[in-house]
Amino acid sequence: MKIAFVFNKKTNSSLEQAEFDTPETILAIHSALVSGGHEVIDVDMSGDDLAASISKLKSSKPDIIFNTAEGYYGVGRESLGPTIFEQLQIPYVGSGPYGCFLTLDKFLTKQMVASRKIPVVEGYFVNSIDELNSIRKEVAYPAFVKPNYEGSSKGITNRSVCKDAEELMAYGSECLKLFPNGILIERYIPGRDISVPFISGLGDSGVLEPLEYAVQTLKEGTEFIYDYDLKNFYDDAVSVKCPAGIESLTRLALTEMMKRIVPALGVVDFARADFRITPEGEIYFLELNALPSLQPGAGVFEASKCLGLDYNQTILKILEAARSRLKLTGKGSRSPKRLRTLKNPKVALVYNLRRKDMGDPDYEHEAEFDSQRTVDALRKTLEGFGLAVSLIEANKQLMENLKESNVDVVFNIAEGSNKRAREAQVPAICDLLGIEHTASDATCLAITLDKAITKKLLSQDGILTPQYRLYQGSNRGVEPGLRFPVICKPNHEGTSKGIGDTCVVSSQEELDQEASRQWKKFREPILCEEYIEGREFTIGVIGNNTLKVLGPMEIVFNSQGGKYPVYSFEAKHVEPTDNPIFSLQCPVSLGREMDRKIVSFTKKCFTSLGCRDVARIDFRVDHRGNIFFIEINPLPGLAPGFSDLVILAEKTGLSYESLIRRILTPAIQRWRNVERMKPW
Repeated sequence: MKIAFVFNKKTNSSLEQAEFDTPETILAIHSALVSGGHEVIDVDMSGDDLAASISKLKSSKPDIIFNTAEGYYGVGRESLGPTIFEQLQIPYVGSGPYGCFLTLDKFLTKQMVASRKIPVVEGYFVNSIDELNSIRKEVAYPAFVKPNYEGSSKGITNRSVCKDAEELMAYGSECLKLFPNGILIERYIPGRDISVPFISGLGDSGVLEPLEYAVQTLKEGTEFIYDYDLKNFYDDAVSVKCPAGIESLTRLALTEMMKRIVPALGVVDFARADFRITPEGEIYFLELNALPSLQPGAGVFEASKCLGLDYNQTILKILEAARSRLKLTGKGSRSPKRLRTLKNPKVALVYNLRRKDMGDPDYEHEAEFDSQRTVDALRKTLEGFGLAVSLIEANKQLMENLKESNVDVVFNIAEGSNKRAREAQVPAICDLLGIEHTASDATCLAITLDKAITKKLLSQDGILTPQYRLYQGSNRGVEPGLRFPVICKPNHEGTSKGIGDTCVVSSQEELDQEASRQWKKFREPILCEEYIEGREFTIGVIGNNTLKVLGPMEIVFNSQGGKYPVYSFEAKHVEPTDNPIFSLQCPVSLGREMDRKIVSFTKKCFTSLGCRDVARIDFRVDHRGNIFFIEINPLPGLAPGFSDLVILAEKTGLSYESLIRRILTPAIQRWRNVERMKPW
């Protein structure tokens, strides 16, 4: 194969070049690749002329890139190389832009890992002296200070362990001057640092033998800290012990943790994770390096020795991991599986059009449908991205129309018609036809339109939601046992249908009457749940692996809202600025700790229900600070200047065009991933 070896060459001992490859390491990797019978072209991306490096990369026409380039500037520097490679449509070894960007952010990485039930050290991210000062009394001491976006132990010294607030302010302030993007402050965990290398295809699911570092001159009773000086200037004083001197159960636990951590962080081919193990055997994840050192003698090679592999063989195994993942075949010739250059997809905007006006007797039937104004705005926005857009109404001819239009991606805003799984109709048809679509899949949309099932699933995941009963037309009325007041609403409707002046009741008699009234009107189960007295909020979520939370936005009721105010059907269909019952406030803050709980709560709801790309979640907070899930809309309205999600986005600095782009981009990426693997 023809391999482009892309790297940053270390020319001095400056802090900026601490993570770069030495000439000796570059030669070792080059020689190892050549030993496998490959043609290798060296491409140094550390010069001032990045365009020249890219030009060399393009002109060499490699079959694959072997990447060790760390990048120069900014918190996204490690993702620069993979981003360029993907734009050039050249396969490469190692993690992609997402994995590289995420793992360079230690704080965000820990949040992601913690969501997979992996123990992490609690800590704070701060990027200003004021923030540092505000949390100094909350920190558990001794505390450990390190830069959030650096590797090679940058910023780690014997002063990183701070025994009190005074030391924290002194060293934290110095670190912020050197690393203004932000520092991480964690509770210091006494114990041993253990590293676990990963190479896909080797060991147990890619997990190699754990190893640990030791220094000969360490005084007895002193904690070993692998600081910047030891790693970069006195590495001869540090030895690697592999396998690490840990118990078999600890080794097994580390292996199982790695099997969850690696996919959670989008890491592929090779990596290294660092853990801290206490004298009592407790394991804490510290960080992961998606571009670990490949210097001869580095930990990954000590671990591969346990499998009988030398340096050259290990480098070739890393190359083989990428070739296997990318399904690249052949030796010395271009692979027939090389990624194809794809044009922009053809997009269909699929919708239900509302033809009735407010006040029309049949308006409620079409209330969830979109106006012509919204359809036109979305079409204009999508065309502004340079896409060819077809408008297709979600009627009985939908399948035939999608086939005839020959579209690649559907931008779905259709609510569907009839029955409780109506929102799942368009995604199900798209799946049947093999067409990618935006937003959640059919399963998620079918589940979330059923409020009772949604509540049951979230309750099983430990999410607080009001107690409820489901009324299905029984002559015996609603099963007793709920605390009053109670709110009644149709179980399979959106847009606040059924929610109005009479929906909140204060007695069993009123409950039976209201549930019966709604049953007769909607002819579907009626959800009767305990009314949560408190503040009402809605919050947006966009993304998938990395979720962006928009809001929260508070629905602030005035005196006209009555004793038990609700976000009613009528109120929801009035322009927000003209609403006499409530006002919308965004952004709002409930305090540092409560804001964190709300974000965590929102993300958990989104992931527990299997949502994708976008959703909006409604919740209430009672006077005790309890957060109650009310309902979720994974197909939220996108009317410009009107829909809650659009208002949330605009209030948090995201334009309408940017919001639509963020919803569409994951669907296009999914389409591209499938198309690239198809034969020529």
